[in-house]
Amino acid sequence: MTGTRRNILSLSSTEVQRLTSAFNVLKANGTYDQFIRNHVAAMNVATPPGSTRNAAHRAPAFLPWHRATLLDIENALQAVDPSIEGMPYWRWQNDTALNGGDPRRSPLWTAGGIGGDGDPARGNRVLNGPFAHWVALIVNNSTGALVPRSTPGLIRLLGRDPRGSSSLPTPAQVTDAIDRYTTYDRSPWDASVATFRNRMEGWSGGPRMHNLVHRWVGGDMLAGTSPNDPVFWLTHANVDRLWWVWQGMRGVNNYQPTSGGPTGHNLNDSMQGLVVPRTPADVLDINRLDYNYV
Repeated sequence: MTGTRRNILSLSSTEVQRLTSAFNVLKANGTYDQFIRNHVAAMNVATPPGSTRNAAHRAPAFLPWHRATLLDIENALQAVDPSIEGMPYWRWQNDTALNGGDPRRSPLWTAGGIGGDGDPARGNRVLNGPFAHWVALIVNNSTGALVPRSTPGLIRLLGRDPRGSSSLPTPAQVTDAIDRYTTYDRSPWDASVATFRNRMEGWSGGPRMHNLVHRWVGGDMLAGTSPNDPVFWLTHANVDRLWWVWQGMRGVNNYQPTSGGPTGHNLNDSMQGLVVPRTPADVLDINRLDYNYV
């Protein structure tokens, strides 16, 4: 089951509550934590070994891999609550203009949304909202295993993480990425190329787009375990929406490489670390996947 994905700020308070309640069910039954493990596992698959590319990042499958994992969690949420229309998106490029120059004033970051900024006096943990009690999974530096963090609460430092960014992408930067780049990706299929995939991921001329959003949220969104924070999914739904806009201009079947690229990133390669095995070819046309954006 899929459906219509809408701007989260256009949802009613009841619709937001249904979404966050379904996330809480998935967290409680262990399903949610498996998505965190899948993301980390994909990041640990270097393509090829020793490369900075991995199964889901810094290479062509970045966009189809995240489109596929969005489908996986969307289906899991709808299995909990069929009234959920689809995964909403956070239109992050508009937040500064909508909130008096301060994106932190968005209704998204309230107790009635997905909770606020972290409290500096409490280790920058989020103390309000629907996920205040969540226990994040973090990497044990000694063993490499994913283990529960000792204290509950997600960590966020909105626009103030010293390792991050004080600003979000702008509408002009989004327009530039969509209008300027006619090629999806090209050799050597990594973070060095000036292509649409790389600009959208945020390495080309970066940090930009997706990378800049992770850096602005900061805290848990800066690690390979970034799905700890459910804003991860809202962020990537907007990335996916922008890819679909680009596909509408450049063609649905404009993915590269068709062959000869890194393992796991060619058009008909199986992508690793997903609930439902898929290839990039399987997810190019969202009309065939039965969802749309409004």
